[in-house]
Amino acid sequence: MNVKAIPMSDLYKVCDDVYESVMVIAQRAKQIIDQRVIPIDETEEVEDSILYQEPEIKVDSLDKPMVQALGEYMENELEWRQPSEDDLQSNGS
Repeated sequence: MNVKAIPMSDLYKVCDDVYESVMVIAQRAKQIIDQRVIPIDETEEVEDSILYQEPEIKVDSLDKPMVQALGEYMENELEWRQPSEDDLQSNGS
């Protein structure tokens, strides 16, 4: 596994606030994880566990979600916005 350090100056090129950068990258990583989840049909009744066949799981050599999210962020492929005060007040009511 190759570990590569990313200079902080590269993060500042995309956004001036490093904390905002971290939040955007983390949220995108969560979205990638959610997209990779294998749905399981739990409503199907199985009489014997021997008869039950688990769905085939394909193991691809995908990048880790955090690495993929960071790459998208550094390439300016992500769009985000900060919620306005009106959005925050309407969710709190």
